[in-house]
Amino acid sequence: MELRKPYEFGRYIIVSLISLTSGIMIQLEPSKRPKKQASQIADLDDVDIKILRALQRDSRVSFNTIAQDVGVSEATIFVRVKKMQESGAIKGFTALVSPSAVGKPLTAIVLVRANPKAYSGMLDALRKIDDIYEIYDVTGQYYCILKVRASGTDELGRIMDDLGRIDGIAGTETIVVLRTVKEEVAVRV
Repeated sequence: MELRKPYEFGRYIIVSLISLTSGIMIQLEPSKRPKKQASQIADLDDVDIKILRALQRDSRVSFNTIAQDVGVSEATIFVRVKKMQESGAIKGFTALVSPSAVGKPLTAIVLVRANPKAYSGMLDALRKIDDIYEIYDVTGQYYCILKVRASGTDELGRIMDDLGRIDGIAGTETIVVLRTVKEEVAVRV
């Protein structure tokens, strides 16, 4: 029996049902529906995206101001923000602090070679070091990349000495940042 209208079933479309004495045979074809974009994956609609953009511009903006800009009620903004926090679309709210203003003007990128057998434990040890601000697990000749902030070269040297004592680190290459040309924390939505 041919279906008048194909029925979408996840990533497939049911195109026909064939009645057999032992049951029904279902004919499936891959869905031709376009792949979801990142904003659709998290089930974000236009209102959610406008809220995210407003909060990324200024996370202290009032829900009332966002509601007026978006054209919905303040209660809607509250519910949407709470839902995006629960889903993980909003990871948190924080102040952006100038590293130089708090005594951490030196930024270094550290490329880490590792012993594969000790890699997991090495990452755990790296997570505990306060002066390491970002850790990226990467592909290529290095196992991970670290973003380190320090008060100067003496402190950077101490941090590098600490890294050298971590089991699993086979070697490092350190790049000192001369100036930051672009540092964007907002995610484009």
